[in-house]
This record gives sequence, C-alpha cells and structure tokens, in this order.
Amino acid sequence: MEKIKILIADDHKLVRTGIRYTLTSGENANFIERIDEVVNGKEAVERAKIFTYDIILMDINMPEMDGIKATAQLVKDNPEIRVIALSMHSDDYEIRSMIKAGAKGYLLKNTGSEVLANAIKTVMGGGKYYSNEVALKLMEPYDGDLSESKNSSAIDKRKVSLTRRELEVLRLIANEYTNEEIAKKFELSKRTIDSHRQNILSKLQVKNTAGLIKYAIRLGLV
Repeated sequence: MEKIKILIADDHKLVRTGIRYTLTSGENANFIERIDEVVNGKEAVERAKIFTYDIILMDINMPEMDGIKATAQLVKDNPEIRVIALSMHSDDYEIRSMIKAGAKGYLLKNTGSEVLANAIKTVMGGGKYYSNEVALKLMEPYDGDLSESKNSSAIDKRKVSLTRRELEVLRLIANEYTNEEIAKKFELSKRTIDSHRQNILSKLQVKNTAGLIKYAIRLGLV
C-alpha cells in the first residue's frame, strides 16, 4: 500500500498523541506519509477542503461540531472520503448514526495498534471495518428511530448469537480469506476454522459462502 495522509479529529490532546504514536511506531510507520490533527468536527471539515486526506479518524463527542455532523458534511462535500470513527463508547445510537452519516469504520479507543492498522488498510482497500464490540452491537435488535434500523428486523428476528471468534471468521470469509489463511492468521488448525465455519452456517441458516457474504454485507462487515 502506498503511503497515506491521515487527519485525526479529537478534542483531547492525549488521545491525539496516543493515536499518532500508535501509527508512527514499528511497522505501522511504513505506510504513513503525514498525520495532521484538529480539535473538533468544524476544523476537520475546513481542513479537508484545503488538504486531501486518505483517512480521517473521527471522534464523536467534540465541541462546535460533533463527529456525526462533521462526517455527514465531509461525505456531502466529497462522497469518496474515508472516515473511521474512534470513540470511547459502543452506544447503539452513535454507532448507527456514524454509519448512516457515511463512516466506513467504527473502532473503540481501547483498540490495539494492529486492529487500527488493519482497519485503515481495509478501508483504504474499499472495505468497511468495525471492531468486534461494534459489530456485535450491530447484530443486536435496535429500537431507535434511524431509518434503516426497522429494515433489519428480518435479521434481528433470527436472534443470532455469534461468538467474537465466529464474527471475526465471518468478516475474513467475506473478505475472501480461505480457511487455511484464516487458520494461519489466528494460529489455529484448519479443522478448528472448518468447525467455526460450519457453526456460522448453521446459526445464520445459510448454505454456502455466498450466503455468508450476503449476510456480512447486510451487517456492514465488508
């Protein structure tokens, strides 16, 4: 992957410093060309009009303009822009509001450096990336008034309960990983991954990989 430019929007300097350190340490530094920082959504929108960023890491609760409004404005100004939400909270409303606003990913701030790097690479590749906690939230029934939430009732009625490992395996399957590649990534046997795959097929009531991918897309995992 070519080196990329990143904008961090967060009103806490300590958080911005931590993210910057994470992205410029070790192997992560190999794909970073530039990192800029702003302290609220309004500044993020204004900065994006002047400079072109490959990824914007967006906090949600910020003064002047929050991350949800800022993301919506950024996407309106440039539909190709890639925003990844970074939040302390896995609140249903905030998660779904950020996705509806156009965010391509949603991570919690306690995520590890490898997950953050993977999220950036996935989004840069045209995919979407939600941390396990967030993806599990998206699988739960939602009683809010966001327009798309009511349309997901067919999924919710299944009351599917995938484990964190099964959810990650589903994400990788949908991103065209083979069972062998998944086994190697998790340092598990292929037989174990085969078992996870069969459990997922059974829980989701689908017959093949196409069904798994369709379900993952509906959940926003890819």
